Amino acid sequence: MKQSPLTGVLFGHGHMGKLHAERLLQRPGVQLEIVDPAQGLGAAAAHTPDFAIIATPTRVHAEVALPLLERGVPCLVEKPLAATLSQAEQLAEHSHLSVGHIERFNPVFSTIKDARAEFIEVERLAPSTGRSSDIDVIGDLMIHDLDLLLQVMRGPILDVRAKGVSIAGALPDMVNARIEIGLGPSRVGVANLTASRVSSQTVRTWRVFEPGRYWSLDLHKRQAKTQTWPGEPEGLLSLGDRDPLTAEHEAFLAAVRGDGPFVCTGAEALAALNLAERIRQCLH
Repeated sequence: MKQSPLTGVLFGHGHMGKLHAERLLQRPGVQLEIVDPAQGLGAAAAHTPDFAIIATPTRVHAEVALPLLERGVPCLVEKPLAATLSQAEQLAEHSHLSVGHIERFNPVFSTIKDARAEFIEVERLAPSTGRSSDIDVIGDLMIHDLDLLLQVMRGPILDVRAKGVSIAGALPDMVNARIEIGLGPSRVGVANLTASRVSSQTVRTWRVFEPGRYWSLDLHKRQAKTQTWPGEPEGLLSLGDRDPLTAEHEAFLAAVRGDGPFVCTGAEALAALNLAERIRQCLH
């Protein structure tokens, strides 16, 4: 079991890289080196750190992470895991890979962890930022909800239908997908997801239905309401104010020290990417 202090390398200093750095540089017992891969791997390639965080553009995730994983370095790779399924499969072979699906740590999501959901409606809308222009809105935004969906509705994917529109560039900026998932004998779950990165406002909502119960979740404002039938009025659920990225760091560093597995494995991230690819195939 690895004890403090831990030495780590952060690759990338864009939007997410800066957020990682801001928190980790304040964390006791962590020594962090920040590397811009565009300037070369520098000293980070010459030694073996205790951990690495890959917050580079998606197209170079595999290029940066794979050599580290092959050297046995635990890596936290930002979502989406890789630019292609073949690259993601290579990364997912390593048991010490963790994937930064940060919404797993949103306290709002924990309210439906035991739901027997049969219908889910999701909206994830965001204003244009110019970031992540190398990937479509499926890999940029919808991938969050695909990962969460596969945690709530566990079963085979029965059907996928989708429509996408390219607005600001060549890649789809707005996509709607309808997904059917087998939940067991005579039970089929349906999820309707919309993602847009050309919205005038930020929206991250889930509406979840199971027989006799309904949840209304706002992952952006971190609010959750639930109502049961018959007769019980809608009630606001009590949530902690835990910062998701801080919680993600704590879980990852615990895994680095050998205190338990990370919440999102390479295999789970690969499953979300496979579903994302099925949606893309519907757009052609």
